Amino acid sequence: MKKFELEFRNEFKKKQDTFQVGHTTIMMTPPLDDDYWVFRIVLHKEQALVAFPKFGTMGIGFTEEEDWNTNLPYSCEADKIAKHIWKNRKYPEITKKILIEAIEVLRKASTYYKTHEEPETIERGDFNQFTQSFEALREKVGKKYS
Repeated sequence: MKKFELEFRNEFKKKQDTFQVGHTTIMMTPPLDDDYWVFRIVLHKEQALVAFPKFGTMGIGFTEEEDWNTNLPYSCEADKIAKHIWKNRKYPEITKKILIEAIEVLRKASTYYKTHEEPETIERGDFNQFTQSFEALREKVGKKYS
């Protein structure tokens, strides 16, 4: 088994992903970047695997993505997560075995975090915050795919 260095960001600031608009609750992916993580394992050069808060759970995916927003919840099986994010691995040195082992480490860390560290309440933004977040997300996606 390869030895991994698990990084933990204690000062992590979650971006708003839940909004209350009238009587409706809206959840949407916030504008993410490769610095949005609670846990990180660098696998090869700048390519890292991260775990980050998303919709009341923790998502696991790569920091450098060709196919944007490719991640799955930490509660999924490691091989299912690996298969889903595989296209973004970037380097052949990141083997399936290494990836699955790293995912297992992040799954265990995320389980602990969800149980002992993460705040239990979901903060809901208002309509103005929703509009700002939506515009930021639209701008990011537009740059990526234009």
